[in-house]
Amino acid sequence: MKRLSILWVVCLASIATLLASCGTTQPPTTAQADTRAQDETTIRATAADWGKAIEDKNLDQTLSYYADEAWVYPQNAPIAKTSDQRRSVWAAFFATPGASDMEGNIERIEVARSGDLAVEYDTFAMTMNDKKGKAVTETEKSVVTWKKQADGKWKVIADIWNTNK
Repeated sequence: MKRLSILWVVCLASIATLLASCGTTQPPTTAQADTRAQDETTIRATAADWGKAIEDKNLDQTLSYYADEAWVYPQNAPIAKTSDQRRSVWAAFFATPGASDMEGNIERIEVARSGDLAVEYDTFAMTMNDKKGKAVTETEKSVVTWKKQADGKWKVIADIWNTNK
């Protein structure tokens, strides 16, 4: 009888150990590295290159900074939701009479903790001709939303600008 009791204790202990080992333990989580500072630097450099393409009135290069799904919100015009519409917006912008001396300043960039989205806040000025053909300088502001693509490159998914008037 004593031997049977010991056998029961051993059996129950084995079952308890087995059940305990079947618990759902979570693997240790690895914290995602904070790449916001590096991403901001990358976006600043990319935005500078994009600004150069705009200043040079290089239509194809300018458009290459947009993701396929990007929307552009130009002032006093409908939203450009397709690549053809974006092309039309920028072609019209580059054809602005007297458009020159485009100079911009990135005021700040905020990168999401997730590392896949960022928002850029800008001010810029440009010279263009008014209705009488006189050169005038117009100051504007913009907000650009960037999204990190699968290949790690940052592309614009939303772009809006308007004047300070």
